[in-house]
Amino acid sequence: MLRGFTGFGFAVVAVPLASLVLPPQPVVAAALLMQAAIGARDCFAEASRADWRSVRRLTFGAAIGTPLGLLALAALPIAWVRLGLGVLVMGATFITWRPVRHRGPPARPWAVFAGVCSGISNGLAAMSGPPAIVYFLAAENDRARMRSSLMTYFPLASLLALPPAWYGGMIGWPSLIIAGCGLPIMVTGGWAGTWLFRRYGQTAYRPTAILSLALTGLAAIARGLGGMLQ
Repeated sequence: MLRGFTGFGFAVVAVPLASLVLPPQPVVAAALLMQAAIGARDCFAEASRADWRSVRRLTFGAAIGTPLGLLALAALPIAWVRLGLGVLVMGATFITWRPVRHRGPPARPWAVFAGVCSGISNGLAAMSGPPAIVYFLAAENDRARMRSSLMTYFPLASLLALPPAWYGGMIGWPSLIIAGCGLPIMVTGGWAGTWLFRRYGQTAYRPTAILSLALTGLAAIARGLGGMLQ
């Protein structure tokens, strides 16, 4: 619903919430599978309006960072992963609350650096969004083009993570079952979020996004700290 309402935020909310009751590894793998599947149509639909120069640089950086994030996901204790998920979500909340003002395109290496950070976040939590959003808020003044670029980049970032996740044994029957059961629910929630946006989006867009992100981040941080104290 949040993705349909705001245009972003599926993994930012879904992964921490699902990780409250399930191990993070299959949840992250399932989120990557669902994002790749649902994003394929968006990628083709928005490709003609995207900033492909920035998308290519971000994707190159994500190819470097994604395996690092997956290694961290496999190596870190579950409580630390949950705590990290909560911190990432709170970072996304801050970005939404205090968006970066456009001050002209940053230097080219910043796109690759943003892609590396996006890839690490993607491998650790299926959250490629926050670093890419920060980059485009600073680099792109045309919000419609920014939206198209993000919708083109996100499926590519998810696809990049699938081969190393499969090679590392993270994609198995648990993640496939979660993705298979979750995809129809994700599509239904997206339709509901789009309907809500058409009715209330002009007045409730930012408060809804900020409140949803903040509550999810706090829940994940509390769950992670609880696991560390046990």
